[in-house]
Amino acid sequence: MSRRYELILFDCFNTLFSPVESRVPTVIVDGKPTPSTAGVLLEVLPPHEPELTAEQVHRAHRDAWRWAENQRGEECREVPALSRFRHMLESLELPDPGDSGLERILATHIAAVTACYELPAAHRALLERLRPEYRLAMLSNFDYGPGVRNLLNQHSIAGWFNPVVISAELGFRKPGRRAFQRTLALAGIAAEATLFVGDSLADDVAGARAVGLDVAWLNPNGGEAPAENGPTYTIERLEQIESLLS
Repeated sequence: MSRRYELILFDCFNTLFSPVESRVPTVIVDGKPTPSTAGVLLEVLPPHEPELTAEQVHRAHRDAWRWAENQRGEECREVPALSRFRHMLESLELPDPGDSGLERILATHIAAVTACYELPAAHRALLERLRPEYRLAMLSNFDYGPGVRNLLNQHSIAGWFNPVVISAELGFRKPGRRAFQRTLALAGIAAEATLFVGDSLADDVAGARAVGLDVAWLNPNGGEAPAENGPTYTIERLEQIESLLS
């Protein structure tokens, strides 16, 4: 390697934190088990008549996510989760629970989502080895900031990253240029001295490469990288970034 990086910038979910399939809640949709928090949401939604089903809640939640995606535009603006959930309740024709009630419903959903992820021991050990020599930071697409921050605090690693940038708080998402540019500005480190590490070709690789970042693509399933504007490096395990830095 001809360059020494100063900053290692991590994606959060499916990169640093790994999903645990056995923890993923499911509901029956069209007769098939489907990953969804609709079951736990149904328990905390406002009183409703006639009775809703988990399948109906799942469909409304899915449609609200699509609605949010359509609001982002070319600049990849983030749509806060509270707006997305208010849209979901409106589509279900449920009464407005007020801001505090909506926060409670959203917190139930976020807790169910983040509970599906773990910080593998190997990833924690990697961070501990990198910290003395490199600045560590995080850039996460997540439309509810406390969800990411609570997860970092639960694993006692919040103070290991500077800065922690979350799309809900920044107002922009990956792969938009603003998300990466503002993160670099907050870190005060140039793009050429930064290595981005992420799992998504669309959000992480394409977005980071567009602003001149080197990218280590975490590709545990042997996917094929694009011929143009692909990752700088491809790794199967997160710990392999050490070989790129040595």
